[in-house]
Amino acid sequence: MNTHGIARGSGQTEASTLYGLGMSAFQRGDVEVALKFMSRACADPEAPAMWHRNYAEMLDRQGSSEAAEAAARLSVRLDPNCASAWETLGTILVQRGLIDESCDCYETAVRIDATFAHALNNLAVTLDRLGRLDAAEERYRQVLRLLPNASEIQLNLATLLRELGRHKEGLAIAHEVLDRDPDMMRARSLVAEFNDSLKRRKSPPSRVERKMVISPK
Repeated sequence: MNTHGIARGSGQTEASTLYGLGMSAFQRGDVEVALKFMSRACADPEAPAMWHRNYAEMLDRQGSSEAAEAAARLSVRLDPNCASAWETLGTILVQRGLIDESCDCYETAVRIDATFAHALNNLAVTLDRLGRLDAAEERYRQVLRLLPNASEIQLNLATLLRELGRHKEGLAIAHEVLDRDPDMMRARSLVAEFNDSLKRRKSPPSRVERKMVISPK
């Protein structure tokens, strides 16, 4: 979660104090207390976009998806150039089943910041879910140029390649992950599935869900 953002022209205002208390409570894991402070802080008409973005993430983690979506939408209205706000809105919309719109949000985030790895992976996952497999592969490879040893993202790509019937390419990626992390069960399972598919020369299997990535705090 991004902790930046001070109310415009406020100095040490009451809203700023409430926001700081809310963030501290959230970092301690006390979400209920954090939300009480954040709701009061974000009621200030001078509250910046990042406050609303962070409030949206708290609400989402609490399970208040409609309120989280509203807070995230307010964040992007206040600052349309805030990549993390668009990424947060996209993730909330995914959880609400609005995949097409979430894809647009992730596209906006990476258009603002082409190095935003978490948004790039989540864009790839949503493109994948929409059946736009070539575009998804391109985005997975783009994020892996930024994070070449990101195991979960490598396995996302390997699983996509498996569905495309490109078993040898996918197997090589899964082996690379397994060589680096021999205890990673997802990699071990995928290697076994690739080997089985190559032995039996079966058609591509049914779809397997890829993993979303949550932005770091």
